[in-house]
Parts: sequence; C-alpha cells; structure tokens
Amino acid sequence: MKNIMWVAVMVLGSAVAACAATPGGTGMRDSLAASDNLGPLSAGVDYQMIKRTVSLDAGGKNILQARVYSAEVGVDLFSWWKVFVTLGSSEAGWEALGYGDRKVKWSGGTHLNWWHYDIIEPEFMEGRLSFQTTAEFSQFSAGNDTRWSDAYADLTLNYELFAGKQIDIKAVPYSLALYGGVACSTLSGHVTGADFNEDKLVGFVAGADVYIARNFSLGAQVLNFDQTSFGLSARYHF
Repeated sequence: MKNIMWVAVMVLGSAVAACAATPGGTGMRDSLAASDNLGPLSAGVDYQMIKRTVSLDAGGKNILQARVYSAEVGVDLFSWWKVFVTLGSSEAGWEALGYGDRKVKWSGGTHLNWWHYDIIEPEFMEGRLSFQTTAEFSQFSAGNDTRWSDAYADLTLNYELFAGKQIDIKAVPYSLALYGGVACSTLSGHVTGADFNEDKLVGFVAGADVYIARNFSLGAQVLNFDQTSFGLSARYHF
C-alpha cells in the first residue's frame, strides 16, 4: 500500500512539473557577466503635430496636417555621430477636415556634432556652443489612401548651460540646451485622386532640451515652413 502511495505522489509531482515551472522569485543576484551601462544605445519616444502647406500637382494649394506618435532607438557610432531609426503611427487630414485612421510611420536618420567650443568667461555665459546637424528620411501613411515621404536636414547652433557650477551639483536640471537654425525639407506624397509636394523648401527650426539627469532629457521643438509644426520628445541614453 505504501509503495502504491509513493508511486501516486511521484506521478502527481511529475504532472505538476510538466504543467508549470516552480516559482523561483527574482533568482540569484550575481551573474556570469555584468555591465555598468549598455554602451552606445539610446531610446526615446516622440509626438509631432505637423502642419505643412503643399502644392497639388493638379493645381492649387492645401494644408496637410498630421499627428505622429513614434519610438526611437539610436546607436552612437562615435561620440559625435549617432544613427537612429523610428517606428510608430501617423494620422493625417487636410485643414478644417478630420483625421483619417492611423497607419505606419517609420524613419531612419543621423545626428552629427560638427564642432564645439566651451565658454569659460564671462561667468554668466559659461556653457558650450556647438554646431550640429540632423538628417532624416521619413515615410508616413494614414487613412484615406494618404501617404507621403519627407527628406529633412538642418544645421543648428546649440548653446548648453550646465548645472556644474551650482552649489548643489545634483540640482535639477542637470543642463539646459537651446538651439536654432536653418532647415530644409523635401516632401512628396499622394492622397486619393491627387499627388502633392512641398510648397516651401527652406524654413527654420528652434527648440530646447532639459536634461533631468546626465542621460535623460525632455525636449520641445518648433519647425516652420510657412506653417508651424511642433514636437515633444523624451530621450534616455544608456
């Protein structure tokens, strides 16, 4: 009888093990290998509200408007050169009309820091000046058979003010970066029954990034190509 009971217990235990793993909590604290950081990787999220005057191939003009939500992953090839990709969704419509259904948006681009100069004096201006460029190719799609692509590039002058001279160097923010410059954008697309392209090729860009910590920032940006677009972002550099 005892032998039969032991066999039953073993069979039951085997069945439970086959159905589910034993709860193990968080596991061991140590590991075979460890890293202080994930090196050159960065990640972030973006929101854009786009307004752009476009010329219709059939004649006339209209204002394309879109809302874009996306996530970004970047890799630093060098300390001064980053490449990135984004993936998200976009919805679009014409001025005074509603937005269509969301569809896929993706892009690939690069960010380069060409030159910088550290301002030491006068003390109230202490910070870092730099010239930077962002170049990006984006592909958007939305409901009502709307799709367009945008090849964008800018050259900006940046001024970053650090918190390092404050009495409490842990004060928030860690730094504040302001930038502005010239932007160029070629846009072309299609909507049901019509093709369109940009009405204005050259505009300007301006923005600010607040670094809550050395590797985490919140940003806002304004773009103007006759119409004004804006964007919000959050970035974390591992």
